[in-house]
Amino acid sequence: MTAFLWGAATSSHQIEGNNIHNDWWDWESQGNIEGGEGSGLTCDHWNRFAEDLDLARDLGLNSYRFSVEWSRIEPECGRWNKEALDWYENLIGECEKRNLIPMLTLHHFTTPLWFAREGGFTTEKSANWFAGYVKRVVERVGKRVPLWCTLNEPNTLVVGQYIASYMPPATYSPRSVSKASRNLLRAHVQAYDIIHSKIQKREGPFRDHPIAVGIAHNMIDFHPLRTLHPIDRMVTSLFRRFYNRSWPDAVTGNEQHFGVLGIIPMAAQVPQARGRKTVDFLGVNYYTRVFVACRPFNHGDSPDLFPTASSSPVGIVFSKKGDRLSDLGWAIHPTGLGDMCHFLKGYGVPLYITENGIADHDDDLRPDYLFSHLTQVAQAITEGIDLRGYFHWSLLDNFEWVKGFGPRFGLCAVDYKTQKRSIRRSGQLYREIIAAHGYSAPSVSTLETLCNQESL
Repeated sequence: MTAFLWGAATSSHQIEGNNIHNDWWDWESQGNIEGGEGSGLTCDHWNRFAEDLDLARDLGLNSYRFSVEWSRIEPECGRWNKEALDWYENLIGECEKRNLIPMLTLHHFTTPLWFAREGGFTTEKSANWFAGYVKRVVERVGKRVPLWCTLNEPNTLVVGQYIASYMPPATYSPRSVSKASRNLLRAHVQAYDIIHSKIQKREGPFRDHPIAVGIAHNMIDFHPLRTLHPIDRMVTSLFRRFYNRSWPDAVTGNEQHFGVLGIIPMAAQVPQARGRKTVDFLGVNYYTRVFVACRPFNHGDSPDLFPTASSSPVGIVFSKKGDRLSDLGWAIHPTGLGDMCHFLKGYGVPLYITENGIADHDDDLRPDYLFSHLTQVAQAITEGIDLRGYFHWSLLDNFEWVKGFGPRFGLCAVDYKTQKRSIRRSGQLYREIIAAHGYSAPSVSTLETLCNQESL
């Protein structure tokens, strides 16, 4: 029986520093980040990765999820950077030395600038270009990596790019949502087949761990803002279908529905994905609950809306009066994680929690956040859900996309002026939780005992 994976997650652009060849770097230079910030050196992980992996080891982790930066490996179309491939190979070697099972993410929001200028995933060539990059990565490190996420939050990506304008190119284009979703699915299917066909003989300390390929899927616990309002209820149902269901349906061989009636045109089917499973697991990225309403509306309890384009007919509210809130204003809603796991159980594949965390600069809320969400994980397992690991977001404070350096998600704090790292109280608590379980799955009774000891 494979040990339960207790991990933490990161992404390349958010921690490596100086990813100068991707679309985000270019977009940052145009002043699109809050406060006019740019990612710059961020955590300087490119030079300090051994120190950061020591932190992961010191937290007691037995797995580490990271992403590979396509723009480093292929900074120009067809030009491959051996130094970058060497670096990622070395990173995996350092994971092996610390007994950290690597979960490698091939695409975590950023793309090479040359690719973005060709239209990104809206162009038909995109899936083949992505496949060429995947082949290079698999050829170099595939024998040593057991766990793969082809795509991180493809639903978030297309919404951010073409609806809500918080990711480059930040263009309101519902038709582009459909095109990009379809091509992302084509890219995923090709990557899934490449990984399984190209990796035959395994190497390294994790060679006996079965190869498994999945996606890291962002899920939101959607509710109608006005519970008795028929249009809000209908729109909420549409959001659940498009945002939460469309990707699990698509990668398990079911009908693809990358569209929302009256808002986003339906994408054409990808025949290569129909009637077959192209995932060995589903990763769950879960943070919060949101409320959905049809415009126009007034809501005095929470005037802050998700930054959607004014032409969008719907709005999203992240909290109501009385909610405990993260530094980003997101409600703390642990039962939503359990609900998402129960929903995904019906797809018949194992689950990993690939991201779950909170922006909490003072580290006041994160300890209870850990306990309450891990309790949902433990309960889901006792209720028969095949849930095999939990990866907290994030190992380190990092560059939090359009929000810049303000939000602090790290189990380990980073002083960006000195690059000094320090394990937060919540990180120490996570270490105690892991030690108490001995790398077995979390249990409600053990978590309750620890929580009482902490007097949270």
